Amino acid sequence: MARLGILAAMPAELAKVEEAVADQQVHKLSDVFSFTTGTLENRNVVYGAANVGTVFAASAATLMIQRFDVKAVVFTGVAGGLLKGQNIGDIVVGEDVVNYDMDCRTFKYEWDPEYKIQLGELPFLKWLEYPADPELLELAKSAPPPDGAGSSVGRLATGSAFLDCARKEAMRETHWVHLKEPAACDMENAAVAQICRAFAVPYLSLRALSDVASGDAADDFNAFCQKAADHVFPIVCHVVRGYKG
Repeated sequence: MARLGILAAMPAELAKVEEAVADQQVHKLSDVFSFTTGTLENRNVVYGAANVGTVFAASAATLMIQRFDVKAVVFTGVAGGLLKGQNIGDIVVGEDVVNYDMDCRTFKYEWDPEYKIQLGELPFLKWLEYPADPELLELAKSAPPPDGAGSSVGRLATGSAFLDCARKEAMRETHWVHLKEPAACDMENAAVAQICRAFAVPYLSLRALSDVASGDAADDFNAFCQKAADHVFPIVCHVVRGYKG
């Protein structure tokens, strides 16, 4: 059976995965990148923590695809909520993801000066949103959420900043309205999704909210990161168990 990759930014986001994977073998590729192979839900998997940010995330996704020949990548962990009515611990299944840092709107193509590049759009390739793989998405949507947590399907937005609540609100008019009101923000998803698209590898992101649009994002993240990350684990298992790819 083809190997499935499970990637996160921080080790805490993979704590439950590490507890559950059998027959573990560690593959240390550098001082930064380390991956572990084994079995989860009777399926061959490889998991690893990329570290924070898009550069490490893209590099880890590339290594996972090329070194371990994964047939799909599930990115798991926490994110910051952007919509009213969300609660810490709620699950957001990523329908697609955009890169809010990518902003080439003032650039014009010499051969097509009327074309307007959108916020998040990668020029020349014209990639804007990175949709989840349909099979992986349907599996995630069919998984029951953890007790006491809500679950929704929505857009995720990636950038290179940890956004406190004031900044989330300030970016509503400058970013979120242009990106069709993302449900949550993070610092890795779009990079992993872009690499998966480049290699034609199916991709899915599962995020639990460690902080929401009100309160203190930093304090809430520190207090609830581990608990929120653990909320995603049953859905990861459901996807790994059911994926036929």
